[in-house]
Amino acid sequence: MAHNSDGKRARVTIMDVARAAQVSTAAVSYYLNGQHHKLSAKTRQVIEGVIRDSGYVPNAQARTLSGKQTHVIAILILDNTNAWAGQFLAGVEEAALQHGYATVVCTSNFDTETELMYVEKMLAMGIDGFIVQPTQNFKAVSERITKTGTPLVFFDFNAYNLASTWIKTNLYDGVYSATTQLIEAGYQDFISIAADITTMRTRMERFQGFIDALVAQGQHYRSISIDHNQPSAEELTNYFQYELNPAHKTLLFVQNSWALNRVFKALQPLSHLIPNQIGLIGLNCEEWTDLVHPSISTITEPVREEGIQACEMLLEMLSDNPPEAQQRVLDCSVIWKDSTLHE
Repeated sequence: MAHNSDGKRARVTIMDVARAAQVSTAAVSYYLNGQHHKLSAKTRQVIEGVIRDSGYVPNAQARTLSGKQTHVIAILILDNTNAWAGQFLAGVEEAALQHGYATVVCTSNFDTETELMYVEKMLAMGIDGFIVQPTQNFKAVSERITKTGTPLVFFDFNAYNLASTWIKTNLYDGVYSATTQLIEAGYQDFISIAADITTMRTRMERFQGFIDALVAQGQHYRSISIDHNQPSAEELTNYFQYELNPAHKTLLFVQNSWALNRVFKALQPLSHLIPNQIGLIGLNCEEWTDLVHPSISTITEPVREEGIQACEMLLEMLSDNPPEAQQRVLDCSVIWKDSTLHE
């Protein structure tokens, strides 16, 4: 294989492949574009072998300029380190693979500049479409992508934007319904344990569902702010031991899946009070909440299904007859376990 003057291996071109396979560049192009009916079985095998042995990689930018699809879609997600993200990505990849598409996952870490940087890099690569969990800068992201004519599906998105294609779960109703049932079960004091609600649409939605259900029943609440480091399990234990009123039934709603384990650990010295005096409910942790004692009630989103449908919506937009902008809302459910009284 040829090398450049600096000693690096030269990029193999379509002409190199054609020369090695002793066919025309048109034949190689037919092979790359899936027009296999224009080639004999022997020619296809020869071209496939040369591509494999030579290390040839089609030029994505050239394919983009020629209007050909790359069969690669980009997923922009806020944080891919938790189980929720894993379920969503698994759903997208399941649907994508069935239709012959590959996926590229980019994590913005809630940063708008990082998000836009990935958008530009993916556009330059010639990806066919985007599935985006947006930061608060979703307007700029939407405008940039749609101006290029690249299909875009938002997920975990603001339901008030009806001009774009998006899919979300109905966290508000799911939390509202579960909270109402717990009020009816006799809980009198309510504590919200949540991270900063201003950074994500879903955080605000779940918080609002909780508060609105309490207001509708004339109830009040207290809040504990939590992040990935503070407060510690020991600090939470101290708070629970000295601040919870033993004469009242108190419900703890842990609104972030990554925080539930810490809160559960903090409650161990008071576990004998669960669920009659202390109730505990979490969100999207069903993969382990049945393995502990007492088992923990959880509000659950159909996250894998959301990923499957998000991908299917994008593939519809990539079809010969793309639909108008569409929106889908998936219902949540509650898995009731031993950590709560419930009606």
